[in-house]
Formats: sequence, C-alpha cells, structure tokens
Amino acid sequence: MPKRDATLWQSVVQAVASSSRVVPIVVPSGSIVGTFLITVGQDLDGWDWAWALIGLAMCSVSAFLLYMREIGLAGRLESSERQAGRLHVAMKDALQPVAELIAAMPAKNRRERRAELKNVATQAVGALTLLLKDVDRLRAVVYQLDKDGMSALAYAGRGNTPSPFLRGTDRGDYALQMVEEGRDWFEPDTATARNPAYAGSRSGYSTYISASIRTDADGFGMVTVDAPHAGDLVATDRQIVLLMADLLAIAFAEADRA
Repeated sequence: MPKRDATLWQSVVQAVASSSRVVPIVVPSGSIVGTFLITVGQDLDGWDWAWALIGLAMCSVSAFLLYMREIGLAGRLESSERQAGRLHVAMKDALQPVAELIAAMPAKNRRERRAELKNVATQAVGALTLLLKDVDRLRAVVYQLDKDGMSALAYAGRGNTPSPFLRGTDRGDYALQMVEEGRDWFEPDTATARNPAYAGSRSGYSTYISASIRTDADGFGMVTVDAPHAGDLVATDRQIVLLMADLLAIAFAEADRA
C-alpha cells in the first residue's frame, strides 16, 4: 500500500475508533434499517431492487464501521501496551541508580552519608529530566534547608541557575512554610497563579511543580521541576515529583542520622 494511502487508511481507522459514542449507535441502527429495507424490497411485487440495494448498502456500511472500530481499538491497545512498556523501562533506568545510592547509605558513617547526599540529589535531578524528557527545556532542582532559607543542592536540565529561597522574603517564607507543613504545589501558569503567594520568581519559567522533602518528624528541603512555557507540565507529572520527594526524604533522613 502506498505511503500516502496507508496514512489515509490509518486516519480513517483512528477516526472510527475514536467515535466511541457514535459507532455503537450507528451500527445497530444501520443494520436494523438496512434489514428492514431489504425485507420491504423482497415483499414488493417483482422485487424493488432500489429498496433492497439501499438496505444492503446500509448493512454493508454498518459492518464496515464495526470492523474499522475493532481494528482501531486493537491498535490503541497495542499502542498503550508499548507506551506502558517504555514507561516501565524509563522508570527503571531513572530510579534504579537513585535507589541503589540510597540503599548503600546505611553502611556508611555519618560523614560519608552526608557526602553521599550530594550524589543522590544529583542522580535524582538527572532522573527527573529523564522521566520528563518530553517537557521542553525542563529544569529539575533539589533544594536543601540552610541558615538563610533554602539553596540548590543539585540541579539539571535548563542552564538557568536556581535562585535561593531567602528567609524573610515573601517567596522564601512561603516556600519554607510549605516544607514545614509537608505540602506540594503544582502551578500550571505563573501568570495566572491560583494563589499569588506561589507565583514563583518567574525567572525563566512559567510553570512548576514543587514538593516538600520531609519525613513525619523533620523537613529537609524541596524538589522542584519547572519549564519555560505554561502548560508544558501536567497534573500527572506531579506524581513523579512526589515519588522523587519521598525517595529524597529517605536519603536526607539517613544523612542526618546520628
């Protein structure tokens, strides 16, 4: 089949498969009406071929639509399975190095664990850029609490250097409060922020997701991802950031252990 015809065929199949509400109504209706018209054509004296042919055409179209729908749904299922497989591989490739570094920390002394924390954070931001590789010019940052507020421990992706969250400023105090309360925040568009307190610095980004790095007892910092264009991050990306925040909380707690 020529490439152009193949593309047209795929478009038809996808269009029919996506008509999930229309096809189940059209197919039975077309079959019933078509059968009725064929019957009427047979009952008329000497056959009325016009009625019969119209009925046959309607039955044929109904069968064709049903066939196309089944092909389309099968293709969708296969595509979903491929996507799930790729996601599984990506998750394993991205998270396994982070998990291995964390798993090795308990065997080290406190000085070594604190030194290893930087490696875990570096691996974590690299993992986030891999898991969210479809986001244009993504930046991932791990922030650590310090005496002045929070500063970047590691970052990857877009080259903009992350600004610190300074205690005593509105932006800094809101971020520190979020860590203290163990919350997270997804802002789809900083220009129309749902809460002006979380509009961010808007320095090179228009959307972000932030999650506290915290155990039940202690707060350690925050992990964020951001992108230059509003809408580039979606709600499902939040789950990935939250998962990484949980892993980092283990690493920070282990590094802080006496």
